[in-house]
Amino acid sequence: MSLNMEVAYKKRLDNIVEKTIEVIENSKEQIFDILEKAKEEARKLEGQLEELKVQVVNVIKEVELCERREKKCRLKLAFVSKQFGHLSEQAIKEAYEEAKEAQIELALKRREEKELIEKRNELERKLLDTKAIIEKAEKLASQINIALNYLNSDLKEMNMRFEQLKDKQALSVKIIEAQEEERKRIAREIHDGPAQAMANVLLKSELCERLITKDVEQAKVELKNLKDIVQQSLKEVRKIIYDLRPSALDDLGLIPALSRYIKNFSEETGIAVDFTVLSDYKRLSPEIEITCFRVIQEALTNIKKHSRAKNASVKFEFGMRFISIIIKDDGTGFDKENIGQGYGLMGMKERVEILNGKFEISSFKNKGTQIYISIPVRGVEDDQIISG
Repeated sequence: MSLNMEVAYKKRLDNIVEKTIEVIENSKEQIFDILEKAKEEARKLEGQLEELKVQVVNVIKEVELCERREKKCRLKLAFVSKQFGHLSEQAIKEAYEEAKEAQIELALKRREEKELIEKRNELERKLLDTKAIIEKAEKLASQINIALNYLNSDLKEMNMRFEQLKDKQALSVKIIEAQEEERKRIAREIHDGPAQAMANVLLKSELCERLITKDVEQAKVELKNLKDIVQQSLKEVRKIIYDLRPSALDDLGLIPALSRYIKNFSEETGIAVDFTVLSDYKRLSPEIEITCFRVIQEALTNIKKHSRAKNASVKFEFGMRFISIIIKDDGTGFDKENIGQGYGLMGMKERVEILNGKFEISSFKNKGTQIYISIPVRGVEDDQIISG
């Protein structure tokens, strides 16, 4: 492959990641806009609430004054009533009018007090709802930053590996194609998952902003929906990160990582998978472990998507010179003419062949599929290693 073609492949790879990052960056800016608006609204509500609290204190004092005046007028009216025959008609009339005026003034002040207290309580509820939106937006922004940092660092790492391998033309073709497909998959997953969820968060947040002043109960319902969206988005981001590089593979090794993955796979899909290790387990070089993990992962993904199988098995054997893997299922299988066409089989085969291994597949319609893999313990020279 010529240098120009290598550069073209690298540019395409960079474009895929850059577009993915651009989508997330745009969503990040929108979430920050929501966050700033929510913070501004919270500051405005806090100011209004402080002013209203002062008004409530003042009107409570005025109510107390009106109550004392009204009580005084009632006592005076009671005295006038007892002295009815000894007082002038004008004096009696003035006492009645003064008492009535005091009662009306007290009733009005009590109504004003009630309205102000209700308004204060409503503002306090709005402030709490707004602060909840701020907290959720801050958490989502933090999650986006994690995804962006991961993608950016992963891009730098891939570029470095590309530079190291660019002089090995035959291997470079396979590496670039594998990377490109992985980037497309990541871009699709982020676009269809977290990116769509972020757009939905924006719409839900705007709806909540409008509902807060009109329908508090409906706003609470929408805020719960917003929380569910954020939780699902976080789950999808974590899954993408796990698919990129399972931490258990580095921390525990191949067999524990496979055991955990297969257990989760069976629980999620309902497909019973029997995992058997036929010899003593030992740690292998990173490039062999990641290749074995990815090939088994892709094979099980195919079983889930295409085979309609109810049962499957993965057998693993460590030899002195070779590692052997057999993956079987009781699904629908392939026609002989279609074996090797699609379903990620070429990518699996290329991964194995990079390590000088063998990849064989046999399948018959309605009789299931079997994949046999053999990898030498020393698969490639050190300067030809790629993991991921």
